[in-house]
Amino acid sequence: MKQRVFAWILALILALTPVLAIAEGDVTEPPASLDPTSDPTPDPTAEPSTPPTSEPTASPTTQPTAAPETPDPSGEASDPLKIDTYWKYPGMDKSYAGGYMPVQKDGKVQFIMPLLGKTLGNTIRVVPEFPSDGPFAPTNLQFDVYEKSYDVTQGQNNAGKMNAYLVKFDAPLKSTFYNGTYTVVLHVTYKTPAGDPTEQTFNMQVQITGGKTPSPGGGGGGPSAVRKPVILIQNCMITPNEVSGGERASVSISMSNVGNYDAKNIRVSLIPESDMIALRGDLNAKFFDALPVKGELGADFDLAIAPGATESTAVFTVQITYEDKYGGAYTEEGKYTINITQPKIEIVDCEYSEVVNGGDGFTVTLTVRNSGTRDAKNVVIQYVSEDDSIRYTGIQDHQTIESLKKGESTTVTFDLRALPSAMEGKHSFRFSCSYKDAADSGSYENGVDYPLTVVQKASLGYDEVRLPESITSGESFTLPVCVYNTGFSQIFNVRCSLNCDGLISSSAFLGNLAPQESADKVMTVFVTTLSGSQKYGESYGSIEITYEDVNGEKQSIYQDVRMTISEPVKITDEEKVKQEQEQKEQQTLSQWWISLLVAIAVIIILIAVILIARFGRLLRMK
Repeated sequence: MKQRVFAWILALILALTPVLAIAEGDVTEPPASLDPTSDPTPDPTAEPSTPPTSEPTASPTTQPTAAPETPDPSGEASDPLKIDTYWKYPGMDKSYAGGYMPVQKDGKVQFIMPLLGKTLGNTIRVVPEFPSDGPFAPTNLQFDVYEKSYDVTQGQNNAGKMNAYLVKFDAPLKSTFYNGTYTVVLHVTYKTPAGDPTEQTFNMQVQITGGKTPSPGGGGGGPSAVRKPVILIQNCMITPNEVSGGERASVSISMSNVGNYDAKNIRVSLIPESDMIALRGDLNAKFFDALPVKGELGADFDLAIAPGATESTAVFTVQITYEDKYGGAYTEEGKYTINITQPKIEIVDCEYSEVVNGGDGFTVTLTVRNSGTRDAKNVVIQYVSEDDSIRYTGIQDHQTIESLKKGESTTVTFDLRALPSAMEGKHSFRFSCSYKDAADSGSYENGVDYPLTVVQKASLGYDEVRLPESITSGESFTLPVCVYNTGFSQIFNVRCSLNCDGLISSSAFLGNLAPQESADKVMTVFVTTLSGSQKYGESYGSIEITYEDVNGEKQSIYQDVRMTISEPVKITDEEKVKQEQEQKEQQTLSQWWISLLVAIAVIIILIAVILIARFGRLLRMK
């Protein structure tokens, strides 16, 4: 073996001799690629400088401090809103605590009211309500007020800023009005910080001067001292008093002027407050030129009841607006109800088995009652479930009841079935009722859902497990296991174990399996010997797969297996010696191969050194 290695090294040296001779020979010119004049200089890379960026800062705003004897109004106000009585705001000559009053000037009155508090969105809606017999010209005024910061004062030396809702508006006066003290009501609506709708009212008193003086005996002037027309609704007759969907009704209104002045420009309106009733015709109002004192008027309206109106009480408003001879405007209102009567078909009872097995049928018995105030006809009870796992098995999916008088009940039956493929768990089915009233004036429908629990049997499939036909004792092998849920119910704690004499293996846990789900594991099996006096030969056993159903009951599946355990082959002394010699030769050969690789590496290094020296000499000659 050594002689062969030396022969290979000698042959390699002889093969490299021409290369060494070429390296020692004369070279007239250096290779073009080795230009001694080329001295590339890398370009410097400048690193840009980034100027510093300054972050702006905000300056705090200070809040004023209240006088010592008054609580600090700059603190956070709580619900409900309250009037700021301490500070004087822009436009006010006094604070509320100092006796502020609205100012009358140039035919109008200016109102100012600062409010403190917290609202959602920092906004409020203000709707002033003026007295109907007061001095103010008719106006529909409403506006939003936002919380802002205002310059406020208190005395001569206390000033600062306050956040408030400053309600400020002008109310024009009539061309002719009476002097006196009047009350203006401010309706303020908003949402609390929690989002709850809230309404508050604030009363503001105003002293009106420069007008006519009320006649004596009125108790101090104002509305009670003013002579005016007063139109009252004496009667509102609804015919018929009870109507059904699709029917009509007439409303006759009787009015009289019980005041002490004639009324003019009279407008009588009927305003439905429900979409179940509507006015027939183009106009919802009647107009009259005048109504003298103690005079009477009548106005008639026709109502149409919506075809689908359910049984209820609908409300409508009768509104009368009019003027006096000076142009003062007045409003009177009255609310009235109309009874809408209908048949009302309901499923009041449903008898069935609430738990069924997949694939089983069941019968549903429905009790249907007309709990309304009218007879019904063409009552149709229909199965309309959207759950495809529950089907009806009869000839048709509905039952028809020709008529059902008010207060009457009847029963209908349906045959249903849970499909074999229905997933285990909660399901539902639905029945609807459609019907008409006895006059065919309206059609109605309602429905009811019912729960159903479907139970499925657990079912588990598996791939057949195959052991090797024969294996030697002391060896090991792998055993793949694959199981799958073939049912429509979830199974739990799936486990596979091998029980076979002479084989040692841990069980494979495959976990929980949803319907139609599979899982696989690989078991490692170690082979020993048989437990009896005979250590080798045929071994018999089984594969056991266990799992639990939704009720916690344990289920087991078994598969018989068999295999042959062989005795290990014994090695003689001569074979051992031969194996040892082969191992030593293999080690020696490996060592000589390493020596050969080292020699080749040394030779390559020598050649590289010679070539580098030769090229350096050529560069110096150049």
